Amino acid sequence: MGKKLKVGKTRKDKFYHLAKETGYRSRSSFKLIQLNRKFQFLQKARALVDLCAAPGGWLQVASKFMPISSLVIGVDLVPIKSIPNVVTLTEDITTEKCRQALRKELQTWKVDVVLNDGAPNVGANWVHDAFSQAHLTLMALKLACDFLAKGGTFVTKVFRSKDYQPLLWIFQQFFKKVQATKPQASRNESAEIFVICQGYLAPDKIDNKFFDPKHAFKEVEIQAKAIKDLVPLKKPKAEGYTDGDLTLYHTFSATAFLKADNPVDFLSKANEINFDNPELESHEATSDEVIECCRDIKVLGRKELRSGEEASDAEEKKEEKKEEKEKKKMTVAEKKEEEAELEEEEMEQKLAELKAEEVAELRRKKKKLLKERRKQRERVALKMDLPGVSIADGNDSSMFSLATINKATVLGELTKGDMKLADAMVEGEEDLYFSDEGDSDEVSLVSDLDDDDLDEIIEKQKEMDKATKKKYVFHSVSLCLSLCICLYRCKRARIMNAEGLALGCQIATSKKRSRDLVDGSFHRQDYSEDQCEVPEWFVDDEKKHRNKPIPVTKEMVEEYKAKWKEINARPIKRVAEAKARKKRRMLKKMESAKKKAESVVNTVDIGEREKMAQLKSIYKKAGLGKEKREITYVVAKKGSGTKRVRRPGGVKGQFKVVDGRMKKDMRGMQRKEHDRRTEKHDKTIQVSSNLLGK
Repeated sequence: MGKKLKVGKTRKDKFYHLAKETGYRSRSSFKLIQLNRKFQFLQKARALVDLCAAPGGWLQVASKFMPISSLVIGVDLVPIKSIPNVVTLTEDITTEKCRQALRKELQTWKVDVVLNDGAPNVGANWVHDAFSQAHLTLMALKLACDFLAKGGTFVTKVFRSKDYQPLLWIFQQFFKKVQATKPQASRNESAEIFVICQGYLAPDKIDNKFFDPKHAFKEVEIQAKAIKDLVPLKKPKAEGYTDGDLTLYHTFSATAFLKADNPVDFLSKANEINFDNPELESHEATSDEVIECCRDIKVLGRKELRSGEEASDAEEKKEEKKEEKEKKKMTVAEKKEEEAELEEEEMEQKLAELKAEEVAELRRKKKKLLKERRKQRERVALKMDLPGVSIADGNDSSMFSLATINKATVLGELTKGDMKLADAMVEGEEDLYFSDEGDSDEVSLVSDLDDDDLDEIIEKQKEMDKATKKKYVFHSVSLCLSLCICLYRCKRARIMNAEGLALGCQIATSKKRSRDLVDGSFHRQDYSEDQCEVPEWFVDDEKKHRNKPIPVTKEMVEEYKAKWKEINARPIKRVAEAKARKKRRMLKKMESAKKKAESVVNTVDIGEREKMAQLKSIYKKAGLGKEKREITYVVAKKGSGTKRVRRPGGVKGQFKVVDGRMKKDMRGMQRKEHDRRTEKHDKTIQVSSNLLGK
């Protein structure tokens, strides 16, 4: 017969062996690792207290996953073997001495996380063990409320018993979020479950009843009897008389029945109910049947009690229906009144709008009439019209009016004296009159125009006169025009050489310099005669040598050339945006790969070789580690043929041997492209200088 194994031997599962391999003091360390992997409460914690911490497995995990130089304190009745960067206390968490010791260690600090993995010594009585564990959890919560910072986390172990729901309710009063979970490292046959409470509310005052097990785990009182309990299915056992009550027949009044807190219990004790109030006896609901039933309550069965209850319910429902009907009638009447009021308001608003429109129309007509009368008085004063007789009649369709001219170009042609356009618009010749004074082309306006229109036409005519004058001095202000084109119309004049920019800078920064440049533009080479009888070769030669040198210094030109080179060296906006997007994608991939790598590294369920394989696959999928290698091209020497070439001196990294002829051809093509660009740039500079010279 084989020897039986001990119970402890059968409990050595994979987490037990993993704890031995990784150096953890207990297999429960993996419970905290799995809880932290799911809720992430150790990474941001700066101070932690572990209650019932022996033998120290949770302290080892906390010191590993928390930031460097964090404060970790462990408390237990049993002494804990020292752990690097961890403070251990041998105290009872239910005593005031433990609280004083923690205050001494923490001083003014508040902790971010409080852990509790405590449990009593389990015995034969499960009810007692479950209550002891719930009591221990309440004490741990009380200690946590004293030292937790606002928004902190409390992790505790709870047994699934009848006290589990009251504990959850208490946790919900102190924390924003309460979740229960069972990690994989916890055995399935174990009754333990872990509750993670996040977001400590830190109330100003806390009632001590929350931490009193008598109050927290108090059972609910027995509910009152129902109607079905009055008529039991089986005959009750004889229990004797109640104290002080030696009678079997009890009579009560209807008033006492109505004042009773529990009518069902009252009926169970009563034998007869008398109507002591005549108003109750003459009430509509008090029928003959009710009176007969009240004479002997004990003979009533479940049916009569239900019928009485249903009758009272029916009466209540009738009353409720009557009230609802009255309310509906009231609501319908109120709705009709509201609709009538809304219609009246809409009618009043429409009438007010119509009245306002009529008043506005009358005001417009009155204003127009006053304006016409004022014009008539002015015409009579200027002797343009006779009193009572007006030549300017607005109703005469044959009279020419400038109001029919819609476009500014047509008006400009009329002001210049374009008679063809005038003939096309009107048939008569009396509408336009040309003065004989000088050679002016001004048009005298007839009586169709009022003062406002006349002023507008005069202003437009002045603007056109200024424009015509500008045409004669176009060559004088060509330098200023080039600057304006550069500043305001860059899309059309993209090509601007360094000489033009230097000259524009002088014009923009100095009024005297601008004036001198305009005055200096009048010279013997500046004339606009048409050389139609001169040969073309002569005209071309004159264009080359008639240009006056630009009055800018060489230093300014070089400065703007350097600025242009700097601007051209900048990348295009789209190229820069594309590079930025590529960089953002790369950073995002790096972050995701880093998180995955950290999760793989923190996993203790797999070996080092498997970790390395997973890390390589993660970085390969992210596209990292694929840096472009620089290749150095080396020209093959004559006569080398197909021999293997040794690494030339001074060449590092990967190199490639190429044909000398191909190298020369590539250089020649690059030289031609460079010459073509230089020639194009020189032509652009010449065209710009010619424009500025003119």
